[in-house]
Amino acid sequence: MTQNLVILASTQSLADEIERVLAEKKWPVQVAVRVAEGAASVATANTRSAFPAFPLAVVASEEADALEALAAGADEALVLPTIDARSVELLMERTSARARVRMTHASAQGNAAHAEKLAALGTVVAGVAHEINNPLSSVLLFAGALKLQVGPLLAMNEELQRRAAESRSLSPEDVQRLVVRSRTGSGAREARAMLEDMEANVQTIADIVRDLRIYARADDNEEPQIVDVTRLLDQVLRIVGPQIEARGHIERDYAPELPALALPRSRIVQVLTNILVNAGQAIGEVQRPIHRVRIVARADAEFVAVSIADTGPGIAPEVLERIFDPFFTTKEVGAGTGLGLAISQQILRRLGGDLIVESVHGEGATFIALLPVPDAATVERTRRARSPRDQVLVSSSKRPVILVVEDDERLLRAYPRTLHAQYDVITASDGQEAIDLLVSGSPADAVLTDLAMPEVDGQGLYEWLVEHRPALARKTLFVTAGARTARSATFLESLQANLVLDKPVTREQLLAALGRVLEQ
Repeated sequence: MTQNLVILASTQSLADEIERVLAEKKWPVQVAVRVAEGAASVATANTRSAFPAFPLAVVASEEADALEALAAGADEALVLPTIDARSVELLMERTSARARVRMTHASAQGNAAHAEKLAALGTVVAGVAHEINNPLSSVLLFAGALKLQVGPLLAMNEELQRRAAESRSLSPEDVQRLVVRSRTGSGAREARAMLEDMEANVQTIADIVRDLRIYARADDNEEPQIVDVTRLLDQVLRIVGPQIEARGHIERDYAPELPALALPRSRIVQVLTNILVNAGQAIGEVQRPIHRVRIVARADAEFVAVSIADTGPGIAPEVLERIFDPFFTTKEVGAGTGLGLAISQQILRRLGGDLIVESVHGEGATFIALLPVPDAATVERTRRARSPRDQVLVSSSKRPVILVVEDDERLLRAYPRTLHAQYDVITASDGQEAIDLLVSGSPADAVLTDLAMPEVDGQGLYEWLVEHRPALARKTLFVTAGARTARSATFLESLQANLVLDKPVTREQLLAALGRVLEQ
């Protein structure tokens, strides 16, 4: 016995007897003795919550209390006929052994749950690559076309600047020749259309990447936010839809004006993704003329019900009874851990909902996710907690100066080109260079910075600003691809929501955010 241990006694007299025995002998383990307050189940649950990693023993006055304590999380619970050194020693040995088994099982279950999530993510990678490569190919093709179109215009501009520098006038023949040289084969309307298509395709890629980041995030303490079920379903289908459509059709049937929900978004994404991935796999297990995965969303006063029905082989009755059991799976060895549905049901039940299944063997299966409908006060409270400040653009006769801090050379070139119409821009490739610029007297009305950088990172720069330029610290905007460490995650959470933008960011989002920062 080498670990700390907690003994919970049902009465003060039992606690005194146990402490007397412990004081008489030198034990190789530190023991904390506590007296249960209230019912055995409540006291045990509270003690387990206070000492989650410690072995917990309960010494009860009655067998019924001992059974309640075991159900509430005690590693061992006994009614001891006598309180002596031998009985206490046996109690501690049994408690420590059972605690090791409990923690080993919890660790294995946590690893298996994470493996299940990664396995589900792995099944959609091929489809995601297809979805990203298509718009990316389009962007590359449009970029090549625009490069050809802009080339003659740039050549004409250079010719005009050269003639202006040499004070040479243009004859009508020169103008005609320049006009002919500047012809690009496509008009301004077509160029605008290509640019709009490029922007739309980049936004598509950004949406896919953002959805994947949300899915991959493991945050059991995630705060609820306002969730639009139909929009969320469409976002999940953007990820898993390709593998379903490779085998059958996707049918959507959403009721109009479904109520807003207040739920942790990534948890619901995990549940819906798991069910849809299973449906896509199920329709690949049996041959039919046409396969369908039908998604229906309906609501009543208590729940939004999302049913996902497939035309797969269905679930046999003996399997249906165990479908939500942890580690139960009908898949081949290595193809699944059997935790996906169990975890999904657990998530929904913790949120006040449920996951149920209906199936006729041989005709397909339907999984129904019940998502609880919050009251109006909860919706309003959640919306206020999550909503950013109203967007305000700054109007000033003096052009503000923005200090851009970014270690990626591509973005370091892109930011000034994006901002030059509204702001003067100075740049630094990391936090230390930005500090050196400010110390040397370079002016800055706001700072736009990345978080993860070599040398001095964004957090280090911000801490320097708080100490030496507090007014500028309040006008520092972070544009980041996300936290890489627990330290940076805690730092980002400490900032106001309007001081952080997630990459990729559009020109409009960037200008609006800078406007808000400069206004405050």
